[in-house]
Amino acid sequence: MDIFKAISDLTTLPGVTGNEAAVSRAVEGYFRAYTDDVWVDPVGNTYGRIGNPDGPTLLVMAHMDEVGMMVTDIEENGMLRLRSVAGVDPRVLPGSEVRVFGREIIPAVVGAIPPHLQGAEDKNNAYKIDDLVCDTGLPAERVRALVRVGDNVTFAPFPPMELKNNFIAGKTFDDRACVVCMLEAMDILKNYKLQCNVVFCASVQEEGTSAGAIAGGYNADPDMAIAMDVCHAPQPGAKPTDYVEFDKVSVCRGGNIHPKMFEKIKASATEQNIPWETDVCISHTGTDAWNLQVQRGGIPTGLISLPLRYMHTSVECISLDTLKNCAKVIAGVAANIGADWEETLCLDD
Repeated sequence: MDIFKAISDLTTLPGVTGNEAAVSRAVEGYFRAYTDDVWVDPVGNTYGRIGNPDGPTLLVMAHMDEVGMMVTDIEENGMLRLRSVAGVDPRVLPGSEVRVFGREIIPAVVGAIPPHLQGAEDKNNAYKIDDLVCDTGLPAERVRALVRVGDNVTFAPFPPMELKNNFIAGKTFDDRACVVCMLEAMDILKNYKLQCNVVFCASVQEEGTSAGAIAGGYNADPDMAIAMDVCHAPQPGAKPTDYVEFDKVSVCRGGNIHPKMFEKIKASATEQNIPWETDVCISHTGTDAWNLQVQRGGIPTGLISLPLRYMHTSVECISLDTLKNCAKVIAGVAANIGADWEETLCLDD
């Protein structure tokens, strides 16, 4: 599979939390390259099933929604006022190119009053969301004809930039890079005769309500699950306890994680000589794993994360080598599920 093309295809589509339909259609097309058993549930989750339908079910989930913005007001002069939807940091917005998804898709920029016109007391302060405006360049009457309060705004959908050393940077790698990781795992598993039933799910609304994880955990009715998300990679100002090295697959351990699923993931990485690191999360992981584990009376759930730098910006940075390793770990877990699956999930006395 052409991983870079898949990431480019998915990250350049709009899919702010709660409005993921365009991404869903693209994911559905990619799933159909590996299976005809593809469907979309009422909340918008997109599923692809492979393997043995008579075996135990492993659910693998990565979310396809993105952080973005919403129009909250249209000024008299046609400028738009914005609010973050699920996590855009206003400090990264000034000077950004964006797209307004109104009755038409409108290119725009985010601007703020320049330092030359600020008072001395404001020059050293970061911009707040109320200081920013979204400028389409259109006259006010045209803006009102095309844009409504509640319309979504995203970072400009530029394709990812290829950096050195097989690194790439771009928007929405959180978490569509992990959706592509699922596709890569499907590509690996097409050569396996699986004893289990694997359901891959691109979920909705993880950045907001986790409605996708709640519905997906119920609808797929799995015997076990693995959530996939991103975690923090090394970056200036970050403490070593806050990140996982770029070349390592992050395997989460803590209250949100079933101990036996942690062991399965760890074993898959170790058997394939894939570098990995334990990422300790005492309670809430901030991922789909949190809500997956309590569906259907309890689902043994694990979490694999892809290290990422500059989270929730338009220049998120990942290693394609580590993405491929994450896919290999997922595939290894699925390939190792056998007739003794129930016994391997039993908690120790």
